[in-house]
Amino acid sequence: MKILPIFIPHLGCPFNCVYCDQHLITKTIHINPKEISNRIENFCRKNAALKDKEIAFFGGTFTNLPIEKQKELFNLIKPFLAQISGIRISTRPDFINEKILGFCKENKVKVIELGIQSFSDDVLSASKRGYHSQTAILACELIKRHNFKLGIQLMPGLPDFSEKSIKETGKTTIRIQPDFVRIYPTIVLKETVLEKWFNKGKYLPLTIEKAIEIVSEMKLQFEKNNIKIIKIGLHSDIDENSIVAGPYHPAIGELVSSNVMLKKIIEKYEISSTLIISAKDVSLFKGFESRMLLKLKENLKLDKIPIVINSNLVKNNFYWRSISPEKFW
Repeated sequence: MKILPIFIPHLGCPFNCVYCDQHLITKTIHINPKEISNRIENFCRKNAALKDKEIAFFGGTFTNLPIEKQKELFNLIKPFLAQISGIRISTRPDFINEKILGFCKENKVKVIELGIQSFSDDVLSASKRGYHSQTAILACELIKRHNFKLGIQLMPGLPDFSEKSIKETGKTTIRIQPDFVRIYPTIVLKETVLEKWFNKGKYLPLTIEKAIEIVSEMKLQFEKNNIKIIKIGLHSDIDENSIVAGPYHPAIGELVSSNVMLKKIIEKYEISSTLIISAKDVSLFKGFESRMLLKLKENLKLDKIPIVINSNLVKNNFYWRSISPEKFW
């Protein structure tokens, strides 16, 4: 799947959320229809051989835009509909209803991503999201009932976040069975309400270690229930000077993946055996100052890990066997 993201920062949003600055995140201030049209044309030309490709509108509340503005944006894509597999939009759960979904279907929308952030009413209230968890649940169910692909965006670490709230959010997500999930651990950005709360001591963000642990558990639970995670953390080219606090890391997705594999390796450990790993996973063990390798040794109480690297093994796969190691790490 190849996606061309078209950012419409804050357009259609009823207010600015306490944690959000889409201009900063997307590096987009204004949208230019001619520029958008040119980008779509170039995208279709460069990916002509690729069957599965989409145009996406991100960064705003698309379904709360004036209907004429929605039509204008959809019309930019119309000349290229035969060259793409569909359109995706992002929006809020409180701007989903039968009429809206009917209009989306008429305009070839195939995927709808909901910025839900949490299924905990305590978290939603403290974060001033303006809707209840039941609103989000009903929006998800309606989208699925109308046969759109459903994506859910979650933000662990929002105000009033707790172990209870993340379990509640995880269980509800699993029950809904979205087609995919994006997970964005909450970051404190400049010029946001969250920054003011942080400076006043009213909000304490997650540490990077805690965020990795929480998202790792979410990933394990979602994978067990066949829910795909397509993105973890903000994109790596964000201006780090705009980040005040919080668990930002340009490669947090890799850190989570290595932590998940670490848990699985420890769980299946067999004494006096050799760990066989994929050649594609060497970077998970050796990257980030050998973080994963050091934790593995610590947990297994070993000075060295006996290793065999298998170039035929699929990424993120491993097994323990009673064979001679090729090397010790």
